[in-house]
Amino acid sequence: MRLFIFLMAALSAPFLAAQNSMHDICPLKVGSEIPSVTLTDKTNEAHTLADLTTETPSVLIFYRGAWCGYCTKHLAELNDIKAEVEELGYQMLGITVDQAEKLEESDKRGKSEIPVYSDASAEAIQAFGLDWQVDDELFSKYKNDYKLDLEAWSGQTHHTLPVPAVFVVKDGIVQFQYVNPKYSTRLKPATLLAVLQTL
Repeated sequence: MRLFIFLMAALSAPFLAAQNSMHDICPLKVGSEIPSVTLTDKTNEAHTLADLTTETPSVLIFYRGAWCGYCTKHLAELNDIKAEVEELGYQMLGITVDQAEKLEESDKRGKSEIPVYSDASAEAIQAFGLDWQVDDELFSKYKNDYKLDLEAWSGQTHHTLPVPAVFVVKDGIVQFQYVNPKYSTRLKPATLLAVLQTL
């Protein structure tokens, strides 16, 4: 019995370490000015976040990547309320660490029409305080056990992922934020609509 407990603890260690680092983040708070960062669209064209959000209040959806089933499911759920969000005067934008060449996968897997942008350098993810580091042990486990190569998806070697989050920004200021280190738990579409109706 003691041996079994020891083995379970050993196998769980890399995941627990990653979970702890996810809890160590310090997200941008309500009332903060959005940072000056640059994102890339599907055609590899660069856009500043300010340019993307100046004219229209925006819902920014930070997600890990098209390889993440929880993320594409969430995009699909949010896509279902896209028209209602737009009626309230907002736009929705996805932001992921996936490189530009991988952005089409988010549309396909999430069956979503929400525009998505690449933050492969993790500049925006870090500026919003959402970044956590996948250590070498967990990176190898992802790659070897789950056939998930984070470097192939991002095109980078930084091994940084965002804690999934939703920010509502208006006039360059964060009006609302939802950040949950438990990546399987996401903001419900109905909750987002209720929030937008009060802002």
